Amino acid sequence: MSCGSECAPILVQLLIYGLTDGAVVALNAVGFTLAYSVARQINLAHGSVFALTTVVVANLATFTGVTAAAPLVVRIGALIALAIVGAVFGALVNTGVERLAFRPFRGVKDPLAPLVASVALSFVLFQVAVWWHDFRFVAPAGAHQGVDLPLLAMPDLVPRVELACCGVSFTLKDALVLVIAAVLAIGGAALLARTRTGRLLRAVAQEPDIAALMGGDPGRAQLIAFAVGGAVAGFGAAIFAAYFGGANVQYGLRSGLSAMTAAVLGGVGDPRGALLGGVVLGIVASFSDYLFDAEWTPVLVLLLLITLLAFRPTGLLGTSSSATDPAAQARPVLAAARNQRQQGLVLAALLGFGALYPWLDQAAGWFRLPGATMALLMVTLAVGLTIVVGFAGLLDLGYAAFFAIGSYSAALLTGSGSRIALALPSGVREPWLALVLGGIVAAAFGVIFGLPSVRTRGEYLAIVTLAFGEIVPLVIWHLPDWTGGPRGMSGIPSVAAGPLSGGLSSYVVALVLAGAACLAAMRLSSSRVGRAWAAVREDDTAASSLGINPPLIKLLAFAIGAGFAGVAGAGFAQLFGYVEPSQFDFTVSLMVLAAVVIGGQWGVLGAVLGALAIAAYDRFLVEGITAGLHALGALLNSSALSAVDLRQHNFIVFGVALLLATLYRARANEPSADVEAAELREEPIPV
Repeated sequence: MSCGSECAPILVQLLIYGLTDGAVVALNAVGFTLAYSVARQINLAHGSVFALTTVVVANLATFTGVTAAAPLVVRIGALIALAIVGAVFGALVNTGVERLAFRPFRGVKDPLAPLVASVALSFVLFQVAVWWHDFRFVAPAGAHQGVDLPLLAMPDLVPRVELACCGVSFTLKDALVLVIAAVLAIGGAALLARTRTGRLLRAVAQEPDIAALMGGDPGRAQLIAFAVGGAVAGFGAAIFAAYFGGANVQYGLRSGLSAMTAAVLGGVGDPRGALLGGVVLGIVASFSDYLFDAEWTPVLVLLLLITLLAFRPTGLLGTSSSATDPAAQARPVLAAARNQRQQGLVLAALLGFGALYPWLDQAAGWFRLPGATMALLMVTLAVGLTIVVGFAGLLDLGYAAFFAIGSYSAALLTGSGSRIALALPSGVREPWLALVLGGIVAAAFGVIFGLPSVRTRGEYLAIVTLAFGEIVPLVIWHLPDWTGGPRGMSGIPSVAAGPLSGGLSSYVVALVLAGAACLAAMRLSSSRVGRAWAAVREDDTAASSLGINPPLIKLLAFAIGAGFAGVAGAGFAQLFGYVEPSQFDFTVSLMVLAAVVIGGQWGVLGAVLGALAIAAYDRFLVEGITAGLHALGALLNSSALSAVDLRQHNFIVFGVALLLATLYRARANEPSADVEAAELREEPIPV
């Protein structure tokens, strides 16, 4: 492109925008990477801590009554005070996250437990934000269920001073955020490298057992790391709110994803790398907004992340030891039940009950068949994710992407408004064929997504899969001519199961899919492929020495798991006859992962039970408990109980239940004293 003398100012302006936007991301990323430097676990509640702090700061700014018309000294004093309050609040909240989601699992050989516990606390923090403002929450289309918040205006505390010239804008506010981000990154690196506390943190991060023998306290080090990381994030949140003039709706888990992306790009655990990663993201986003459609910038940024990690799996500044592989640290997290026969009998009994349920539902007057159908689709999803997470040891946080691909495949092949369906002969537009093709297309995308993922491990694999999970709904959203965009697609016919039709037909199809998924997963777990997955899950190198091809066997797990999700997605589209991008957000991946982890100690059966438990609460128990509270309120003449709607408080109930279930499951997996003693003596375990 030839633009003559105009190019230089444009390029400089784009660089300034990129640097400042990247510095804003780095404010959050530095706090994340400081906490990770010791815990070596992804804290998915970090973005919610950051978001909640921006809300607190914005509220306090409004409460103080300081406005842009106040004297400069007053505004600067207010900004400093708000930054200090943000740091203290962030430290306290992040310390609570450490106490509730990480401390209980120290010594527990379950690397997924802290991850899921932090997800649970993210839901809790969301509910706290709702209560804090007492507003009617409406999730924006396409948003995830982190701490999504309304726009809260904040006074302009930084003077509007223009520092640049020649048609380029560079304000005092821009300079301030750049300096603060650099100071936080350099200060964090100096803390780790030059202080006694930093040496303790690094020692515990590298060799916690040896550090404990030398007098260090790993628990105290982790608490300090979370407190410091929370303080940095809280301080950054205050500057963030002041820079943008408030707290917006997209500050929840998506802000955590941006922070994790920046930290991973720079090598997780290095504050300077977090700053570099944030700057890279900011510059790429700035030029993408200018050169392409700004709507595609998030997709391009996430693709950049995936590409970089595919060729450099430890980040820009990371070393080979930066990434930890949860599967290599511990025994199989989600091992199959020892007695396959007993597991099969229980599953057969559940399948028999499922076959009788429609008649029971009608006889009892429940009329809950659509909810039961959704529960069966959740079972298929959970069993598919069990293959990826449990059998192969691959942590997938973007599983909802394959669910969406299956749904939209069915919609594109059979939907009344689909361009593709209108161009196809009628014989190809059969709903049953769309059900099969939904699984095949999703499996193909599982292989495509798996190709860059197989080179990554641990937290880097989690971030790559999370990025894929964000990309798919964004692509669907921005292709309105083909997918309907935010409006979605409708007119999707369902499979006719023989003489059955309507809701009963969809239920029977979902029951068959769930039963087939369970049978296939159980057969796979005891097959040569299942044993190869177990070997790769334990140790890639050892598996290679046995003649196993780890990348190939991992791709197979991704493909099969994605295929299960695709079939479930096609069934979902046919059940409701309508799909839209907001139905496939990050919450779906988290709920399916929660189902797998909750029931993980019982293998495939556990995944089924976990899925049924979550679906039962979401579809049945909420309304039942609410009705019970209303009845109790009428009995006690309590207007408060009579007005309770538990679904409005669903996030904290689900979060607390998920946290308690994770705590229970992790403790149940702890070996007994006899087992530990036998392992130390290398004797047979007593039975």
